[in-house]
Amino acid sequence: MDQPPCIRAGRTAAMVMILADDQLARTPAGKRLVSMLDLEHGLELAHIARRDSPAAARRVRLRKACINRWMDEFSAANNPIANNIIVAGAGLAPLALDWCSAHTQSTATELDYENMDAKQHLIAQCADASITHRLRSITCDLRNIAATESALIASGWRADQPALWIIEGLAYYISHDQLVALIRLALRGHKGNRVILEFSGPRDTLNERARAEIETYHQLVAQHLGGHDLTITDIDALVAHSHARIDRIMHPAEMEEQFGFDRYFTGSDDSAMRVALLAPTIT
Repeated sequence: MDQPPCIRAGRTAAMVMILADDQLARTPAGKRLVSMLDLEHGLELAHIARRDSPAAARRVRLRKACINRWMDEFSAANNPIANNIIVAGAGLAPLALDWCSAHTQSTATELDYENMDAKQHLIAQCADASITHRLRSITCDLRNIAATESALIASGWRADQPALWIIEGLAYYISHDQLVALIRLALRGHKGNRVILEFSGPRDTLNERARAEIETYHQLVAQHLGGHDLTITDIDALVAHSHARIDRIMHPAEMEEQFGFDRYFTGSDDSAMRVALLAPTIT
């Protein structure tokens, strides 16, 4: 009997999906997609993260819960951006598939530099055509904004259609200028556009324990990618240079309290991770 197709996730991507646990997939189709991924390369890193950086798994689960909650709020309010989701740096995660499975009027576009064709093939095995025809997985280098925009246009994207962009797990790996260009692209087309951005902010306000742990964890991940550390985002500079404003921003302790998670984080100085909702500046 033929074995089902499978994609082997890279070490860091697989680690994040392992740490996400029950927050990774929300629908049967999304769970089928995850079951068809080879996450073996991430097992060692996930073990090290849980052992040496116990907050790491909690942060991953919380950021996904926060993104899902805010998306659900837009949908419940019948905001048109919930019907046009763009996931920048989608990787192999099931977010777009989950969303299209649960929201029959919604379309989703995934953007990343590798595995998009293979992922599209897997998605076709996980859901019927009524879902998969509303989901596009596009290969592009998000560091090259002109190429990204061209790829979007070629796929049928229109800048004047309101959209909700999700940028999760990407800010760690690209430069400030590259992230600015991406957010400008996301927000410039329609005044109703929004960006949900997950990022790691400065560490100088963290308590000693949290700062040491986040540095250990981020440097571990960076070393596996051939670097020294992950990117720190100055959110004030980012929104200023992106012509954006912050509508909402949360840290992990607030997420635990609002979303009903067991408490681990006690305040803003326990983690540099933040999730922000960005909107275009109205002039």
